[in-house]
Amino acid sequence: MKELGLLSNVNISNIDKCDVCVESKSTKKTCKPVLERENELLGLIHSDLGDSKQTITRGGKKLYITFIDDYSRYTRVYLLRSKDEVIKMFLTYKNEVENQLNKKIKRLRMDRGGEYESYDLDSFCRDHSIIHETTRPYSPQSNGVGERKNRILKEMVNAMLISFGALFNLLGEAMLSACYIQNIILFKKTSKTPYEL
Repeated sequence: MKELGLLSNVNISNIDKCDVCVESKSTKKTCKPVLERENELLGLIHSDLGDSKQTITRGGKKLYITFIDDYSRYTRVYLLRSKDEVIKMFLTYKNEVENQLNKKIKRLRMDRGGEYESYDLDSFCRDHSIIHETTRPYSPQSNGVGERKNRILKEMVNAMLISFGALFNLLGEAMLSACYIQNIILFKKTSKTPYEL
């Protein structure tokens, strides 16, 4: 934030690592990107399902699904009670973005997590002219954009809850807040936010 000029009178040379940040972050070896980035909205949507480690939110939800636009990196998070709601949330997302942007989703990429298998998503995508892409078996890290976004959101949520000493049943609200923050932070390369793009 200091490099972007958002913080002015802060001296970061004598500040050690933040204990909360160290506690809330853990990384795994990443994969190199295979394809280039899309150059239009809704050209490619990345999706991934995450769980809250058996923590149930105040609304009774224990899962979340993210949909990330490849061009803008604008992210939408939906909280779920069970995996049965995944296809419903995809339809909700599809209807919202296609209506707002007056464009159609062209491709949908996800890992082979099994969340869509019982709902015959392939035939749904075929019927709506959406190319359904899945990663190689047993390699969820190949869905790099979705996995990375979920990791960033989890780290932000953990940092929020730990630093404020909040109960973990506020995880859902923290997840939605973290997503909102991610959507309004400037990209260095474009000097625009995902929301603006």
